[in-house]
Amino acid sequence: MIRSIIKSKRGRIALAAAGVIAAGLVLLLIFGINRDPAQTVPSSWKAGDPIKWVDFDVPCSVMEKALKLDVASHAGSGQEAEVPLDWVEMLSYLAAKYGGDFRGFRDKDLDKLAGDLRSGVSLESLTANLQSYPYYYECYNAVLGGMVGPYRVGVKSEDGGVAWEEKYGLKAFSPLAGGFSYTDYDDFGAARSYGYSRPHLGHDMMADVGTPIIAIETGIVEELGWNQYGGWRVGLRSLDGKRYYYYAHMRKDRPYAAGLSKGQLVYAGDVIGYVGRTGYSTTENVNNVKQYHLHWGMRLIFDETQKDDPNEIWVNVYEITKLLQRNKSQTVRDPATKEYTRAVPFEEPPPETHTGGGGEQTSSVELPVIMYHSLLNSRAGQNKFTISPGELEADLKYLSDNGWHTVVMDDLIRFVENGKPLPDKPILLTFDDGYYNNVYYAEPMLHKYGMRGVLAVVGAFSEMSTSEGVQDPNYSYVSWNTLSEVAERGVFDIQSHTYGMHERNGRQGCLPRPGESPESYRKAFMADNSLLLEKLSECNVRPPTALVYPFGAMSVESEKMVKEAGYKASLSCTYGVNILTPGDPECLYQLKRVLRSQDIPVSSIIAKYCSH
Repeated sequence: MIRSIIKSKRGRIALAAAGVIAAGLVLLLIFGINRDPAQTVPSSWKAGDPIKWVDFDVPCSVMEKALKLDVASHAGSGQEAEVPLDWVEMLSYLAAKYGGDFRGFRDKDLDKLAGDLRSGVSLESLTANLQSYPYYYECYNAVLGGMVGPYRVGVKSEDGGVAWEEKYGLKAFSPLAGGFSYTDYDDFGAARSYGYSRPHLGHDMMADVGTPIIAIETGIVEELGWNQYGGWRVGLRSLDGKRYYYYAHMRKDRPYAAGLSKGQLVYAGDVIGYVGRTGYSTTENVNNVKQYHLHWGMRLIFDETQKDDPNEIWVNVYEITKLLQRNKSQTVRDPATKEYTRAVPFEEPPPETHTGGGGEQTSSVELPVIMYHSLLNSRAGQNKFTISPGELEADLKYLSDNGWHTVVMDDLIRFVENGKPLPDKPILLTFDDGYYNNVYYAEPMLHKYGMRGVLAVVGAFSEMSTSEGVQDPNYSYVSWNTLSEVAERGVFDIQSHTYGMHERNGRQGCLPRPGESPESYRKAFMADNSLLLEKLSECNVRPPTALVYPFGAMSVESEKMVKEAGYKASLSCTYGVNILTPGDPECLYQLKRVLRSQDIPVSSIIAKYCSH
């Protein structure tokens, strides 16, 4: 019965209870599915009221026509450029005119509307007698509001750099990368039986395993991990907060793009994962879905009170999927890592309503940095610099439960240099010295919670463990081979703790020796750094962007060397919290950190040092 009700009209946005279908069914029956088109808007609704039910039934062909008129009006020349047109406004006008039923669409209605607007007739006067227009505009803007607008793409310049070209148009991308084929059909509302009987509230695109999955819109990764129904999945929230994109059934073993983490900002067109058939199991990493495909869906959230409401508003994205075929993200494959990345750089300004960061930020951000070292199960081996894996997991759970989002060095650098936003409540987790137990214990925990960390390796320690040929969490450091695998997985951001200067042998860390000449010191520092870069390159690890001072020992001379070597950040052992400001690169040097020592949980550190 549920299937017949939902599929009775193509394009219906279904309101479904998460696990409790009866509640959603009641609301569907209250508002009605097969009613007179003129009665599609609840009679009691007025501007400002919460929207609990939406009807979106716009064919791709109509969206394309409205889109062309919008883009042409922003071309910057000709008569059409005199009055900018808005495709959402035009579609909302037609919806109000047709009562939400586009089966009666006529080209001349849209042409006349565009002509009236170009001639100077105001939208307010055109919609004065269309009482349902505000309702449809709010609904349609929630569905389409972030898909068209200004953006820029990068092209190679003559000097080998990137030159940016400003553009305007469709800036949302197809959910599958360009050059990869798929098949689909309108399957919204079809019956699903795993777990419990329910309608299908998304759209399936059948494609080969490993096909790159693309971020349709710029947004924040809000969910990441295993779900018994969706397998490995990603939840991406649009910057205006109104659209929640759900991608499911990603590939077994390597479902996500390297480095993808909860709280991360991703741009429209970025690769976020790969097609698979995981799911339908309470056990992680199981292929229980019969056919390789991407399931993607769009849930509408008009205000945050709806985020945890069991009555969820999902839209049939079949026609939107067809529209997005106009804009496919082209990708390139790295033969060494086997990872796909976008081929064309892309950036866009954020909507002003976004509160969690987006586009360029000009205000300062508070950043705590937590310093970890070794992880050992044995209580006897624990001390100021060594805690148990259980204590680390308790820290990660606290951070996850309290809305903290881990960042890595690239995130900080892009924020300071380009204003690229950081997530709300950013925090940096560093793991010093390159202990193998960081990989053995911490890496899977970080992955479990959708987090990332910085692994500060000492080259000489890795060389020693490589020569020994042993990787034991009780005493080993990460070997070069293991480090290569760590880099490929992308959970840890690998940074420098020097090659052989983590010692007190006439020199404290990477400081000058007493009486050492500036020239001799420079030669020693650069030789040590070059050796580390050489070994990392052999492991397919990209050059580090930050130096973590051994023992926290730093000076004016060492900071000069850090900058001359090309490092864009340095980390100290000075206690405190950091204030990062866009446009101020100096704020990335000598970053303060707080040691997470035995029996002092991260919750206590945050309470003492942070203003959150």
